Amino acid sequence: RYWMNLTPSDIMWNMSDTAWVKAAIGSVFGPWFQGTCVFVHAMPQFDPRAILNTLCRYPVTTLCSAPTAYRVLVQHDLTRYAFKTLKHCLTGGEPLNPEVMAQWKSQTGLTIYEGYGQTEIVQGMICANMKGMKIKPGSLGKAAPPCDVQIIDENGSVLPPGKEGDIAIKMDAKRPFTFFTRYL
Repeated sequence: RYWMNLTPSDIMWNMSDTAWVKAAIGSVFGPWFQGTCVFVHAMPQFDPRAILNTLCRYPVTTLCSAPTAYRVLVQHDLTRYAFKTLKHCLTGGEPLNPEVMAQWKSQTGLTIYEGYGQTEIVQGMICANMKGMKIKPGSLGKAAPPCDVQIIDENGSVLPPGKEGDIAIKMDAKRPFTFFTRYL
């Protein structure tokens, strides 16, 4: 809810492959919980011009795609395209280069909000850059509710702000509802 920032008047286009949890979150659960329309466009293969023309032709307000797609799209002169309704751009699944984020912003005027999650986590999302938040390029943002995210060292000790380590999620003894309970 916080990362996608969807409303019932939005139209969400999530270009994720259906094998990713991001497809379930971005094409079904996230929009469904917010009463948002989902845009679906069948493309036999990734075609940057078709994507850019689709964003110009249809009233998509929110776009979610992997950073690789944004890397390819910024190779085209985006100033030649008029995305009349696009107002919110999301990405996840792999790291987004700060350079791509800057190119997208300079060519479209839109910020890309990166999220990090996993199939095994409560709502799929662990942390994200959310609308209204000052984005530090290369950062995964802040913990997404209800996750209590900490950065820990190799011994499991919580590190102070600014130190590099591993992402850890503090879990209570009572495990919350999740899509994923265990591996078999």
